[in-house]
Amino acid sequence: MKAKLVLMLLVMLACSLAMTSCNSRAKEKAELECKLAQMRSALEETEIERDGLKADVTELTESLDEAESKLADITRARDDLQERVKELVNSVDELQKQVDAFAKARNELQMQVNELTTARDAALAEAGNAQARINKLTTQLQKQVEQVTGLRDQVEMIRSAVGDLLTKLKELLGP
Repeated sequence: MKAKLVLMLLVMLACSLAMTSCNSRAKEKAELECKLAQMRSALEETEIERDGLKADVTELTESLDEAESKLADITRARDDLQERVKELVNSVDELQKQVDAFAKARNELQMQVNELTTARDAALAEAGNAQARINKLTTQLQKQVEQVTGLRDQVEMIRSAVGDLLTKLKELLGP
């Protein structure tokens, strides 16, 4: 760009020098040639700028195409993620339903456990009462067995005494 500016200034300087040295017609011709040179220089500069802008447009177009491609990829990825999120939300809902069902079943089982615990405690209390009654009855039975044994001994003694009495009566009464 600086080189073009320097070139344009040199062309203008040459035109100025040419104008001072020629007469008016020559001066006009020189001015026209100078203006023509300036226009050519401006045209060249404009063409260079145009070519630069074309290159910039091409580069921007490529960048835009690349950005659009990336945007399409990102959009697809976003859509895929949204679909996955929907699936996960549905999965969480299903899991929550299962958790609720398990909680309900657990509560029912807890109620059954509580009922069974109550029944077990009652059965243990009844068993304790029954054991106490068994112990009491066992004690009574042992006492009665002792009494029966004592009575047997007495019956034996009485039989023995009756046998002795019969023997004595037979002896006394004779044959």
